[in-house]
Amino acid sequence: MRILSRPALTPHRTAANLTAWFVLPTGSGPDPDSGPDYAVLEEALDRKEAVLHETGNVNELVIENLGDADLFIQAGDLVKGGRQDRTLGADFIVPARSGRVPIPAFCVESGRWSRRRGESEFQFSKSSDMASSKKLRALLRTRGNQGAVWESVAEMQQKLGHGVQADATSGLSPSSLQLSVEKREVVVAVEDYLRQLGAPPDPAAMGVVWAINGRLSHADVYASPVVFRKVWRKLLRAAALEALGERSGGRVPADPDPAAVTAWLATPAAAAASEEPLPPRTRITTRRMGSRLHSETVDLVDRAAPVPVHVSVLETA
Repeated sequence: MRILSRPALTPHRTAANLTAWFVLPTGSGPDPDSGPDYAVLEEALDRKEAVLHETGNVNELVIENLGDADLFIQAGDLVKGGRQDRTLGADFIVPARSGRVPIPAFCVESGRWSRRRGESEFQFSKSSDMASSKKLRALLRTRGNQGAVWESVAEMQQKLGHGVQADATSGLSPSSLQLSVEKREVVVAVEDYLRQLGAPPDPAAMGVVWAINGRLSHADVYASPVVFRKVWRKLLRAAALEALGERSGGRVPADPDPAAVTAWLATPAAAAASEEPLPPRTRITTRRMGSRLHSETVDLVDRAAPVPVHVSVLETA
């Protein structure tokens, strides 16, 4: 996998306790509009080019890609609606004109199993946020159990409430993570991070590395600047939500230097790899080195030459 082959980093940007470095290719790099392109879930749902169906099974949904472009779904994408809000449980490639394809999911709303006012019981209509806590992301990457996911959601809601000094749950459904991130106090606090961090500084950027409270937290890097631009705002919101939940009000420690960031990003070659095929054409390879979890997603559209799509690096401690 060559996505993280000798990456370069932009100078860091910081907003309160959240710092970002953007990942650039070395050398001349790709044209900002080159490389593999995919539709992403938020735009596909907005354009009615994908339908995500409720199945009545908490841990499995069914997706149909109605569009002419292949669809990339990222582990942690939150979807709103159905009988309860879910987070999608794995990176996943859905071919164009796919028909109905099962996809793993976890519930992020433990207290509802019925239609919510103004929504469909049978389909999901929105995906503008991602799972934002380190613990929840780790559970998705390692196929954790549903009970642990619910505990992680409750912990995230408590942290968000502490960060905004207000109740971060919704009266419509107190257990819904999606409704928590839509609370007015949370939205206002997150907007401060969004304004300060803005857009990626270079159109050739292929990913981002985050530090929270001076410690490296997580990174997402893509094979294509085009795909990165499509998911950027969702990634930014997720990082801001996590930083908000970890805000202490004290002095923020110094960020690591760029050499330490680059070393942290590197694939842990010495670590044993586990591979998971997800039909029809996704393969995820996961490695763990100490507290660092490294996942690589490839598209098996050509099994002789798999297409790299996404690398996730997560500090789980």
